[in-house]
Amino acid sequence: MKIFPAAFAALSAALMCSCGAVRENAFATDESKLWSIGQELSFLSKYSIDARILRNDDAMVLYSPHYQGRVLTSGCGDEKASSLGWYNREVMALKNKNPRTEYLGGEDSFVVGPEGGDASIYFDQGAIFSEENRKMPEIMSTLPWKLVGASKTRARFEAVSEFTNAKGASFSVKAEREISLLSRDDVSKILGVEIPANLKVAAFQSMNKITNTSKADWSEKHGMLNIGVVGAFNANKTVNTFIPYRPGDASALGDIVRDNVFDSSFGTSNTGRVFVSDDYVRFKCDGRHISGVGISARRSEGIVVSYDDKNSLLTIVLYIRPSGARAYLPMSWRDTSNSLDGDAISVFNNGPVSKNIYFSNLFYSIQTNSPALSLAAGRSQFHLQRTFHFIGSEYDLDLLSYKLTGISLKQMRNK
Repeated sequence: MKIFPAAFAALSAALMCSCGAVRENAFATDESKLWSIGQELSFLSKYSIDARILRNDDAMVLYSPHYQGRVLTSGCGDEKASSLGWYNREVMALKNKNPRTEYLGGEDSFVVGPEGGDASIYFDQGAIFSEENRKMPEIMSTLPWKLVGASKTRARFEAVSEFTNAKGASFSVKAEREISLLSRDDVSKILGVEIPANLKVAAFQSMNKITNTSKADWSEKHGMLNIGVVGAFNANKTVNTFIPYRPGDASALGDIVRDNVFDSSFGTSNTGRVFVSDDYVRFKCDGRHISGVGISARRSEGIVVSYDDKNSLLTIVLYIRPSGARAYLPMSWRDTSNSLDGDAISVFNNGPVSKNIYFSNLFYSIQTNSPALSLAAGRSQFHLQRTFHFIGSEYDLDLLSYKLTGISLKQMRNK
């Protein structure tokens, strides 16, 4: 699990003049106050960032072909609506920043794994697994993707790339991705519930595909890959995430939750940030403490929920779970004890990297992963993730939450 760089405690006058509100978190008087979509559009225009819009009657999505077809953010309504995703404005605005080593963020972005294990694609062959040596592959950091089709509510992208894992095995891949807005009717059908009329809705999905264009088959011996989708969102002191899990004996299903930050200076365990109930894991996401939790495929129910009490925002992330028992590649490169028992779901909370630093980028992320892909040459695999945002009254949000997860709004409130 990557530890993301924290914001500096102060900024030089030159940086303030040249970048305006790039590091707005460090000086915000109300950390829970969200930018509007209109402010996002102004920022993206000011710094000539390639961004496009998907729009329907209920919502809009901002995306960028240059930044790997990632969804930057979304909103329930027009330009006055709150911006619900988080992306790294500083990295995109300052051209001297390297996206291979700096986190770009975005509300829905394509990633390839594994990050951990001796077949990691984030480290060069022979390199020590350390923060200084970790590099995001170009296909998910610096390589612009080709926009191959777009409509008012849908956009398709593709890219080709090559890379080598830490074992020295080479991969040639073609990646394809389609993002699409979902209507209120779509949301109701997918979730199987009636959406209260007074709730504002922003929902979209990404269909992600990877093809083995190498001459060699992918295998455990040669090296395998997987597809992941990461969504980064705005953190504040009232945000909690909830991961429903499959109950059962640990001897058959393994641990309920994993600590995905193993450094004792930052780790998640014994911090009071994680609570395990009989059927869900609650994890605090305030952007104030580097920490992370993972859920295995054997425990996953295919859903993560977060609630931002300050902004009356309920967010649901779903992915399509494959049937049967499947191997999963490791995410955290700090623990490689079982290279085929990785996470299906991972939640990360950002925070300062030192006790002497008081500010950090206020975000948390939710990632879902496909199983390990042992693809023959020329074969492909898909991974689908859906994101739903609901804003409205406590009554309507509570009704929706309980119907979908069995978790009440009272349980979701900050504790």
